[in-house]
This record gives sequence, structure tokens and C-alpha cells, in this order.
Amino acid sequence: MSFFILLSSLVFSSCTKKETVNLDPQSMTAEQKLSRGKSIYLANCAACHNANPKIDGNIGPAVFGSSRELLWSRVMDGKYPDGYKPKRDSATMVKLPHLEKEIPFIFEFLNDPKADQ
Repeated sequence: MSFFILLSSLVFSSCTKKETVNLDPQSMTAEQKLSRGKSIYLANCAACHNANPKIDGNIGPAVFGSSRELLWSRVMDGKYPDGYKPKRDSATMVKLPHLEKEIPFIFEFLNDPKADQ
């Protein structure tokens, strides 16, 4: 009987509504934006570009200091902005449209002087 109670409580507790994450950069501190940007970058970009965005990766170049326009074009369209000269001649980066709302945070991290720490 106690196993059934335990199982029931686990099932019902897993069905509770989860707290949503606030992605509004206007309501976040600079530290929160940087932390989120770093987390998103490490989870989605570092495997190709390097965990330290100031250093070239095995596949992708260093991305420290990237503009919003470059990030948007590469992440959303898989292309370079008009007139941009790529650091490498490869075209291996795929579109990552699921990161659309994360671009402001990635930008904050990639433009923070302490991004390599």
C-alpha cells in the first residue's frame, strides 16, 4: 500500500505546472543576461566555436565581439550579412532558429570583456 501512495505522489507531483523562465531582457540584471548568454553559448555553440569565444574552435572561428546583425544572420538564416567577409571559407554552420529569443543573451555574453572567464 505504501508503494502505491509513493507512486501516486510522484505521478501527481510531476504533473504540477512548472515555473516559466522570464526571457525579457528589460527585466533582467546585466549579470542574469550574461549568465544566460554564457549558458546558451556553452550548450549550443562551444562544441564548434570553442568554450572560450575569443579562441578559434576546431570547426568555427572565434566569435567574441560578434555584432547582433551577424548573430541574427548566422543563427536564423545560416547566412552572412551583406558585405560581411567571413573569417573562414566553410559553410558548415546550420540554422538554429530555436535560439531566436536567445540571441540578445548570446550577444551580451559575446561582447562582455570577461567572456573567456
